[in-house]
Amino acid sequence: MINYQPYAKLAEIYDRVMNHVNYDEWAQYISSIFNRFGIKVKNILEIACGTGSLALLLQRHGYNITGMDLSPDMLKVAESKFKQNGLPLHFFAADMTSIPMKKEFDAVLCMYDSINYLKDPAEFKKAVEEISKVTKYGSLFIFDVCTLKNSQIFFSHNSISEDLSGIKYERKCCFNETKRIQENFFIIEQNGERFIETHFQKIYMLEEIIDMISYSSFDIIGIFDDMSFSSGSEDSERVHFILQKKI
Repeated sequence: MINYQPYAKLAEIYDRVMNHVNYDEWAQYISSIFNRFGIKVKNILEIACGTGSLALLLQRHGYNITGMDLSPDMLKVAESKFKQNGLPLHFFAADMTSIPMKKEFDAVLCMYDSINYLKDPAEFKKAVEEISKVTKYGSLFIFDVCTLKNSQIFFSHNSISEDLSGIKYERKCCFNETKRIQENFFIIEQNGERFIETHFQKIYMLEEIIDMISYSSFDIIGIFDDMSFSSGSEDSERVHFILQKKI
């Protein structure tokens, strides 16, 4: 079995694996956040943009999207989508703890629990510091996290498998509740070869996140339950954080 970096082999089948995600709903929810807080947004940086499914929809909503991801393989898929739709390409590969850009944006997004890939508080704080540098004063940084409850329900020794048009895929999950580390093992079988990717996500308590943000140049202006404007809590399965850069 050949080991690969996260999202290297998975990129090819990622959209089929994630076909249960309603990206239209995500795009509409993000737009509703801008409206709720009265923020005029034109230029958006999407961190961990993956294969560009959300970016494509936001572009169609009239926003100018720049996409960033750690995985060049995921970005290749994103670029292909934008080319097929005749849209301008603004994608680059980078780590969210080291963003090589001086441009400032009206909003920065890091969606679908991508922030949970930051493995410890030091990385989390560094990423927030870097994101602040590319966020205009008074503008928003929006991210969401998987909660402890989510991991306990969905990722404690679960496994799923599918046959995706000739590519077999299996995901095995386990959750170390003591360290609050979620491990996902993606096993992909293609043309008689087997590949494995191992993904680690850190599950932060909401109070930990609130404390880390308190040392940043952002104010927290919203903590919401999954796809809503109800208050988010440890009883939520996903929580959205809305941050505004201090003026």
